[in-house]
Amino acid sequence: MATQMAARGHALAGEARPARTLLDEAEALIRRAAEHADDEPAWMYFYDETWFRLQRGMTKLRLSNWPKAVDLLTAGLANLPAPYKRDRAWYGSCLTKADAETGDARASLDVGLPIVGDAVKLNRHAHKELINVQVIQ
Repeated sequence: MATQMAARGHALAGEARPARTLLDEAEALIRRAAEHADDEPAWMYFYDETWFRLQRGMTKLRLSNWPKAVDLLTAGLANLPAPYKRDRAWYGSCLTKADAETGDARASLDVGLPIVGDAVKLNRHAHKELINVQVIQ
């Protein structure tokens, strides 16, 4: 988790290479830990392909690689279970921003509008992200 968070920090700073390297390292660490799942804490259950796809999408978002962020976040959200409303609001708000930044106002609205309620109720970060999205046509 710490390695993945360091990757996000580098992405926020606009440092693509260390962000990618640390995400690859985090994924390798999780895969190695999965080989000994009985030794891992119960909360590790959600570190899977979907989670890494979403994390890579967020990294691309922070690095302003909008098309790649859209691809990764769309694929990740497609596999995120419906009951994960808080997470779906967060990653959906990130996808809303990425769609807006690519200039696809329709896609941005199609993703963003259905998650507004959950963003407001369940995830203040998602709420803030949605407020800051600027759809330009």
